[in-house]
Amino acid sequence: MRSGAKVAVIGGVFVLVVGGVGYGAYNVLDGLGGGGGDTADGRPASAVVKTGPPSKAEISETSKKFLAAWAAGEAADASQLTNNASEAEPALSGYSAQAHVTKAVITPGPATGTTVPFTVKATVSYEGKSKPWSYSSELTVVRGLTTGRALVDWKPSVIHPDLADGESLKTGEASAPSIQALDHNGRVLTKEKYPSLGPILDALREKYGEKVGGTAGIETWIESTGEDTPDQTLLTLSKGKPGKLQTTLDANVQAAAEKAVKQYSQASVVAVRPSTGSIRAVANNP
Repeated sequence: MRSGAKVAVIGGVFVLVVGGVGYGAYNVLDGLGGGGGDTADGRPASAVVKTGPPSKAEISETSKKFLAAWAAGEAADASQLTNNASEAEPALSGYSAQAHVTKAVITPGPATGTTVPFTVKATVSYEGKSKPWSYSSELTVVRGLTTGRALVDWKPSVIHPDLADGESLKTGEASAPSIQALDHNGRVLTKEKYPSLGPILDALREKYGEKVGGTAGIETWIESTGEDTPDQTLLTLSKGKPGKLQTTLDANVQAAAEKAVKQYSQASVVAVRPSTGSIRAVANNP
């Protein structure tokens, strides 16, 4: 044998070492019976459950796959990328079957930690009526407790930011005719101009819509399960005939109240006319 060359027998396998290179430079198990994929305790590497926060790569891959499957209407596939497939699948299926959302393009934004914001641009179509619909929401990627996989932390708000547990998205003839709420002087009150009145106007519509002669239009709404919580309209495909409903509110006082609460966090104002007890304004800044 030449000088500098050594032959050793390790586990029945001949290893030729040239120039005195140490045996530690060679992984003599690699490629021999697939042992290179095993862990130190003999388990297959694929059986090891990952722990710790998801990596940036996992967050990106999981969120993109989930959003792509959801946009394609593949509810079953999308739900398997969440940590609660049994609740996610019917909600995702209802997005097209009950809310009648089509042509969805869902675009993820840059992640902040494990949270991924995204935008939805879609079309809602119902009985020949169609209208574009766009909004933003977000999802969070977590580590599956039993599988160790990176998964979307399932919450109804993933589908729409205003959607809560037990609620669902629906499109069809509105459950109650719309109303045109008026102040005590006949001026129109809208939730766009007076945001604090949003829940109040929704409640008035639910209670009085049919009583003041309105006709229902075609809408997309959040259907609530609570008897005291009115449905929330998200999109109007076609307007019905609103019934006029006069209130005790005062548009000028309401505007002043809205302006006042914006100066403080968690502030509320209720203006009451002392002589009659009638409410003139209600404003909140949560």
